[in-house]
Amino acid sequence: MSASPAVTTTLDLGGTTLTYLPDGEFRAEPGVAYPAGHDDLFADDLDVVDGDGLLVLSVGAVLISTGERRVLVDAGIGARTIPLVRPGTTRDAYMRGGTLLDSLHEVGVEPGDVDAVLLTHLHADHVGWLGNEAGDGVPTFPNAELWLSEDEWDFWTRPEQRGDPVGPRPHELEIIGARRRSLVEGCEPVVGVRTVATPGHTPGHLAFAVRGTRGHALVVGDAVHCPAEVLHPHLAWVGDHDAAAAIRTRVDLADRVGRDGAVLVGPHFPDAVFRRYDPAATPSLTPLAP
Repeated sequence: MSASPAVTTTLDLGGTTLTYLPDGEFRAEPGVAYPAGHDDLFADDLDVVDGDGLLVLSVGAVLISTGERRVLVDAGIGARTIPLVRPGTTRDAYMRGGTLLDSLHEVGVEPGDVDAVLLTHLHADHVGWLGNEAGDGVPTFPNAELWLSEDEWDFWTRPEQRGDPVGPRPHELEIIGARRRSLVEGCEPVVGVRTVATPGHTPGHLAFAVRGTRGHALVVGDAVHCPAEVLHPHLAWVGDHDAAAAIRTRVDLADRVGRDGAVLVGPHFPDAVFRRYDPAATPSLTPLAP
């Protein structure tokens, strides 16, 4: 089979639902995405590449609906394409978005209904809809508090990080700074949603553990990009800020969801972002049916 970007999908945890909202897609040469070696991508019959052999990742956000709260985890890439040029490749990587607000509308939620955005980190494909492409500083989600870690904010506001093509743009930092709230390990910015520190991909990267009355899930952001990284956590992603820390985080996350039975929510996973991981089963990373 051939991998495709994930479609809108909902997971009911009991009193709390998670909905994956597509914004776009990411395509890359496997050898560019994993320059230290990528053979393990194909070791477990996982569908992670398209018909042309390009690695496929989804780009989007996760909506948490609990009681009267409407909370987004991350904010997509926006209505743009970011080419990720790598010398020596014939098919360069790109990230492309544009459909997040349409996806939100299709599930009956408008931007003004969102009362918080929880940011796993501040890479371009996670903050793109905080503002608009005009860069005028007008927030897309006018009533939302913006939550992130202090380490993440401190890193991206350093002068030397300005202009990073996969970092936040000035107007996005301006919007965040005007309504920023700080997250630390173990805090609950929303009842039933707990912060989990997952550094490595970026210095202050976070995941979010979400609990309902019938189940629980772990939204991992970019701590895990591809399903193969769960089964082979030593796959080294090209964009990880601290590769050794990122590997330790992936090992810890695989152990965690393997032990406690949480649904693994990988917003970049192709085809199905909601999956069960059972290290004792074959296959051991099972997509949940829509």
